[in-house]
Amino acid sequence: MRTGCALLCLLLMLPVSAFATTLRLSGDVDLLVLDGKKVSSLLLRGAESIELDNGPHQVVFRVEKMVALPDQNRQLYVSPPLIANFNSQLIGQVNFSLPRLETIDEAQAFTAVPHVSLLDGNAIPIPVKLDILATTQPGEDIDYEKATEAYNLARKQASDAQFSLPQADDSTLLSKTNELDNPAYQSQTLTEQRLKYWFHLADPDTRHRFLEWAKSQPSS
Repeated sequence: MRTGCALLCLLLMLPVSAFATTLRLSGDVDLLVLDGKKVSSLLLRGAESIELDNGPHQVVFRVEKMVALPDQNRQLYVSPPLIANFNSQLIGQVNFSLPRLETIDEAQAFTAVPHVSLLDGNAIPIPVKLDILATTQPGEDIDYEKATEAYNLARKQASDAQFSLPQADDSTLLSKTNELDNPAYQSQTLTEQRLKYWFHLADPDTRHRFLEWAKSQPSS
């Protein structure tokens, strides 16, 4: 029980930036990569938003929506992966704004020339660089994280060099390198660091639900 309480206290003491940006998640947008790192679908399940730091960001996503066919049947439309580069400095909220996508013709036009706007909390457009993320891997098993890194290294339209840098492994989250000496202590510390990281990214409602869940867990 003492360990659980200590972990809960650590989560409650996490600092939240006074200049945070809320990225609102749209039901028609499948977020794949955020700032060079793959986004877990399990993490996003049920979440309405993600908390980001103010500053430059890069997202890779697909648009997925049911559209009408000429015979009035409906079909799931999945866009090519898109990559967007924007800056949320002094912006409290970022919303995806999609064009009309109700028919297969509109979907095909979107595939040819994608257009997605980002709006702040007052529906004012946010400057954004948008491009199609070309992938060479066949099928659905695509490593979007590596594709994003290659895109950034190629310095294309929506690239950002800072997100093409080698990603740090878990050991860099530790405050002291000698904490790696003890395998058992290392495992516990890395778990705590992962929890802190994902807790910081979550929106306030998700944090509240997580804390309520944590308090309801058995002591052993």
